[in-house]
Amino acid sequence: MKKTVTVNLDKTIFNIDDDAYTVLESYLEALHDHFKKEEGGQEIMNDIESRISELFKERLGFGMQVITLQEVNEVIAIMGQPDAVSYTHLRAHETCADL
Repeated sequence: MKKTVTVNLDKTIFNIDDDAYTVLESYLEALHDHFKKEEGGQEIMNDIESRISELFKERLGFGMQVITLQEVNEVIAIMGQPDAVSYTHLRAHETCADL
């Protein structure tokens, strides 16, 4: 049995394993630290959370009810590590997702 946490990303509620939450929280904090000095940093973080929410929704579309460490790691691999993430990179992902 695993403990789960309820999180709100981009106005969507997700149930996430406790260990996956820890990794996701660390990732989001690292991104926040990376973008906080940039102009529009909060907007960038909102866009990142929105994209993560979209990716989680896709995974839940396969009948899953809980986001696990595997899904969090997959999303981080797609999004990239904070030092490799640029706002242009994020916009490119959004454009591809809209097609």
